[in-house]
Amino acid sequence: MAVQLAFHDLSYVDDGDEVVVGRRDIDSYGVFPPDGAALVRKLANGMEPAAAAAWYQDTYGTAVDMTDLIDTLRELRLLREHDEPDPRPVRWQRLGRWLFSPAAWVVYACLVVVAIAVCVARPGLIPHRGNIFFTDYLVVIEVTLLLGQVPLTLLHEWFHVMAGRRLGLRSKVGLGWRMYFVVFETSLDGLVSVPRRSRYLPMLAGMLMDLLVMSALTVLAYLTWDSLLAKVCLAFAFTTFLRITWQFYFFLRTDVYYLVTTVLGCVDLQTTTREMLRNRVNAVLGRPLTSEAHWHPRDRAVARWYLPLHVAGYAFMIALLVTVLLPMTWQFLGNAGHTLLSDDVPPARVADAAIVLTTAVAQFALAGYLALRARRNRATSAQEES
Repeated sequence: MAVQLAFHDLSYVDDGDEVVVGRRDIDSYGVFPPDGAALVRKLANGMEPAAAAAWYQDTYGTAVDMTDLIDTLRELRLLREHDEPDPRPVRWQRLGRWLFSPAAWVVYACLVVVAIAVCVARPGLIPHRGNIFFTDYLVVIEVTLLLGQVPLTLLHEWFHVMAGRRLGLRSKVGLGWRMYFVVFETSLDGLVSVPRRSRYLPMLAGMLMDLLVMSALTVLAYLTWDSLLAKVCLAFAFTTFLRITWQFYFFLRTDVYYLVTTVLGCVDLQTTTREMLRNRVNAVLGRPLTSEAHWHPRDRAVARWYLPLHVAGYAFMIALLVTVLLPMTWQFLGNAGHTLLSDDVPPARVADAAIVLTTAVAQFALAGYLALRARRNRATSAQEES
């Protein structure tokens, strides 16, 4: 251990009673106690392992297993191996800085203010579910909204990416799951390598983009009022508004959830809250309780008051389903059914309604099939375990 170790560029971030040490270029991080992080700093600054071990013992009064530490650093890929190439610089970092510069914030604020002003001048521009039906052809509505929401959703994630890139993070977009929904999601693992105050903007950047998109669509609808383009803009503005409300579904680990848990310094609040709720229900029913030994102390403390908000999140989702989604779906399918049952309807309108109803029935049938298959798989697994 008399040989000096070679390290990649490392980041050190104090996080409560721990220090996150890692590499931003590959999103590899380890959590160390402060004395361990200080030892890593000594090694990274060129101190030989034997000398670093002696320094540690003199400073903290205890010996350190240097071989084990070096193995850990190698597993985290913090050590530079022989002939290992330098990491590529983060792309689009300058663009990210420009998008969140003071000048850009002035432009964003002006756009939102103008959108509010035109809504006051013409209240019909305020988002509401009736804006979805911009034409009598339901298939056109369905296809237009489907194709239009994909790029708008990607814009939401792109703003997350740019907010991370401006900090030098290798943020990227991928596919993920939320309950039974397939969603785009941005990987921001590198946020652990920046101070806590610098993490908030990357988390909220997607909602900022949604607000800007909704404002721009509203202003465009005002400028082209009473045209088909205006109606389409208002339809997309309303669906964008729904995407903003989606972020307040805490229990689905949305942007707002990660913001709140970061502010509060939590580790895995979601799991702790669900297990706490399950234990409270089981206690009432006289069932065995889940062990609480693995709960982080901070998660335990926050979960006590987050639990009502967690339950309220489900209530909010149900309320939105009842007041917006179900009435909109009922109107959508009701219009299709009325068209099929009416006389003297053009063939194109009949085909339009038939396609909509067939698609809806197919979606419900697929959902039912997946639910039955999942239930059958759980039953099979339970039989095999017994």
